[in-house]
Amino acid sequence: MDAVMNGAIAGATTVLITNPFDLAKTRLQAQGELVAEGHYKRAYSGVINTLIKTSQSEGIFGVQKGLQAAIVFQIIMNGLRFGSYEIVKDIANEQFHLYNSHGYVKVLSNIGISAGVGCFSAFVSSPFNMIKTRLMLQTKDLPCGNRYDYSGLIDAISKIFKQEGLKGLYAGSSIMAFRTGLGSAIQLPVFDFTKEHGKKWITNQTELNMVASANATLWLCLMTCPVEVALTRYFNQQFDKFGNPTVYQGCFHAIKIIFTSEGFLGLYKGLGGLFFRSGPQSFISLLIVNQLNSLRNQKKKQ
Repeated sequence: MDAVMNGAIAGATTVLITNPFDLAKTRLQAQGELVAEGHYKRAYSGVINTLIKTSQSEGIFGVQKGLQAAIVFQIIMNGLRFGSYEIVKDIANEQFHLYNSHGYVKVLSNIGISAGVGCFSAFVSSPFNMIKTRLMLQTKDLPCGNRYDYSGLIDAISKIFKQEGLKGLYAGSSIMAFRTGLGSAIQLPVFDFTKEHGKKWITNQTELNMVASANATLWLCLMTCPVEVALTRYFNQQFDKFGNPTVYQGCFHAIKIIFTSEGFLGLYKGLGGLFFRSGPQSFISLLIVNQLNSLRNQKKKQ
């Protein structure tokens, strides 16, 4: 239970810092939807430009749109992810002996467990990520295919459930799970590889962790950005009264038609925002969790 609380606290704290970058990423991914570059008027030209224009047109708190949904999403997502990781690891170790002769979990086993708990936590928390996305895209400045009208988190839940039922709330949850599983499978081995080879040149452990985290985040963003764009578009499209999508039928269908309409670079819209969101999110969350775990262990020893 302590791990669940630590993960939830870390997620809720981190999102206060990273939410503006998430908003910039989301708006950049949505603009010019299914229109070739040069055939629409850009509202935003980059992360900083998005934040400046949003503050000017929507007020200083405009960059924190969707914050309430983002906090709930991170509490559930990180609470389940950090909490279930240790539980699953202990159960799996009893059955399959995951630890090597040095006392560390085997790399492939670690990747599998991380991906599995990541997929599960992403699926459960998916409705709040969808609502966060739709709230962030509520602006008249943005040239995108669709725009929802919610007054807040509770209003969004109520409207979606009334119009589309539980199916509507969990629209895109399979893409969420896939993205998180893919991210876990990429981030952990790159982080470990960088630490293992980087210690030859970087002796300070904190600096090494920061470099490894940055490199892992870079590769995470490069590999998952097309799925992130597909997810943003899927969340924000119109659904019929039965909760069925009207434009994008799934992750790979979305990637296909985005590539056809907007070209290769269309799949990498919002890459800068994704990096500035994911980097601090990963580093700060792990830092807070490690600190809380240390405090908990100190109390147990007293």
